[in-house]
Amino acid sequence: MLKIVGDLCNMSCYYCYEERKDMSSEREVFCSSRDVIEFLNGYKDYLSVFIVFHGGEPLLADKKVICEILEFLDKNFINNYNIQFQTNGTLLDHEWINIFNKYSSKISLSISLDPIGDFDLRRSNSFKYRERVIENLKLINKSKIKNIGIISVAHKYNINYFEAFTNELITLGIKNLTINKYRTQNLYNDKYYISEEEYNNMLKKLIVHLIKEKIYRNINIQPIISLLSNNPNRLCTYLADTYKCKYFKVFYNKNNYRDYCNHLKDEVRSVDLKCLKCDIYNWCGSGCLAEKKDRTFCTSRRNLKLFLEEIKNENR
Repeated sequence: MLKIVGDLCNMSCYYCYEERKDMSSEREVFCSSRDVIEFLNGYKDYLSVFIVFHGGEPLLADKKVICEILEFLDKNFINNYNIQFQTNGTLLDHEWINIFNKYSSKISLSISLDPIGDFDLRRSNSFKYRERVIENLKLINKSKIKNIGIISVAHKYNINYFEAFTNELITLGIKNLTINKYRTQNLYNDKYYISEEEYNNMLKKLIVHLIKEKIYRNINIQPIISLLSNNPNRLCTYLADTYKCKYFKVFYNKNNYRDYCNHLKDEVRSVDLKCLKCDIYNWCGSGCLAEKKDRTFCTSRRNLKLFLEEIKNENR
């Protein structure tokens, strides 16, 4: 994960786990392409590398810096590598698209967008972000970039709107959607929070909708597609691997580097012994180790597993 603009962002979403509120912070230290290349040079011989430009908002970076990094990757990474830009989508323009087009076989875009629901937690103080993102999605669909996905956060005010949202994305030509659960450390006193049970019930309802409307071939939805697949799951929130947090390397600048997932603010945490002994641990993976588990976690995950098994048997 390359966070070369630090946590700087042009939006101020209510639920951002980076805890950014505006662009006035002086704690951002932008790094040069030279520093990023020096960091990446240590991975050029790896058999497989997934490189994510993250933020904040990575498209606030200097285009020249990004071009130099992409050129280095193109010339020096000889094995399997892929690049993703995790962006809010508001800054995508013809210049960025032309840059991405040059490396389109390696680049994917993960664009943040939620159903509006009763209240939209994504926000900008200076522009109508949703209209801008949708216009940019239409623009990107005309480019060479084919791997485009939406990443959404399910919370109290939009959890009942994902069926309509899925239909909207299909009409926009979007093939991939990831739905994450709202993150908080204040489980029971946060007005946006949804329990694991509420999140899993939403996934069940969405699966039924996909099958009933026969649109499951039109869009891939995570975590649904991975949980229904017969292939080994690689989603970290379901991955049964005690080392999973250390598969992430996070680079801010040459003086700030983490050897574990950025969701962990201090150090890598261990999987609870109770989870390791659980009969569905190999399927459940104990969830995200950075998150607290609410009282519904274990029962609702077990019920979700049973539901998925029934769905697969009925639709074999």
